[in-house]
Amino acid sequence: MTMRFTADTVVAEAIAADPAVIERLARIHPAFEKLRNPLLRKVMARLVTFREAAKVAGVGIDVVLAAANGAPAEAAQAPAAAAAPEDEKAPLWVENEDLHDRVAIDVRPILAEGGEPLGPIMRLAATVPPGGLLVLDAPFDPAPLRRVLGNKGFDSYRRALAPDHWRVWFRRRHEDAPQTAPEPAAAGTARPRQWRDEEGLHIDVRGLEPPQPMLAILKLLESGAVESGAVIVHHEREPVFLYPELAERGWRHEFQPADAGEVRLRITRSGG
Repeated sequence: MTMRFTADTVVAEAIAADPAVIERLARIHPAFEKLRNPLLRKVMARLVTFREAAKVAGVGIDVVLAAANGAPAEAAQAPAAAAAPEDEKAPLWVENEDLHDRVAIDVRPILAEGGEPLGPIMRLAATVPPGGLLVLDAPFDPAPLRRVLGNKGFDSYRRALAPDHWRVWFRRRHEDAPQTAPEPAAAGTARPRQWRDEEGLHIDVRGLEPPQPMLAILKLLESGAVESGAVIVHHEREPVFLYPELAERGWRHEFQPADAGEVRLRITRSGG
C-alpha cells in the first residue's frame, strides 16, 4: 500500500485504496463494524474523514490512523476505556421542541432502499424558519451533515436511541436566517454555468453553497449529456467528497492548471 492516510482522508478513499482498512478498523472498536455493511458504508464512508470517524467512535485519532495505515496490531489497539462519547446535555430548545415550528425526516427507509438522502434533507432544511427545528432520524451519527448544516446557520444536538438509531435535532439560528425575501441571485450564481468547447463540456459551480456543487456535477454526469470526452469542472475548493462518488460511478479525475482561487478538474470515464 503506497497511500498514506491522514486525519483528513475520506474513509471511502482509504477503503478504495485498501479494502482491508475495514477489517483493521473493525478490530479496534465496535463502532467501525458498520463499515462491513455495504449500504451504510456507501453513505457513511464517502462523507466521513478519519478525524470525524475517530470522534464519533470515541477513539484517539492516532489509534485510528495506526489501524488504517496497517500498523502492527499491538500499536493499533484502542485503550480499554475508550467508548462512544456521552451525549451532551440537551439544550432547552430540544427539551421544549413542541414550542417550535418543526419538520421531521426519517432517512432510514431511504437508505434501506439504496436511496440518497442528502437532497431531501437539504430541501427540507431550506423550509425551516428562524428558531424552527428539523428533526432527523438516521442509522448513525451524521457528523458531516451536522457540519454542513452548521455552516448554513443551524445548531445541532444528537442522541443515540439505539445502536442503529440516532436522532438529531437541528435549530436554525435567528441571526443566520434572512428576515426578508432575498434578492434574486445574480446570473451564474443561482445555478451552475455550462458550456462546451474543444476541451469538452464545462461546468462552473463556483458560488454555490455545499452540497449543491457536488449534486450539480453528479447530475450532469448522470444526465447522458456526456457520452464521450471530458467534463471540465471549475470549482473554488477541492471537492474531496466528490472523489469517492466519481469512483463508484466509473469516473476518474485529474487536476488541471487553474488561476489563483480556482480548482479545475478534468473528469473522464475510467478506462476511457
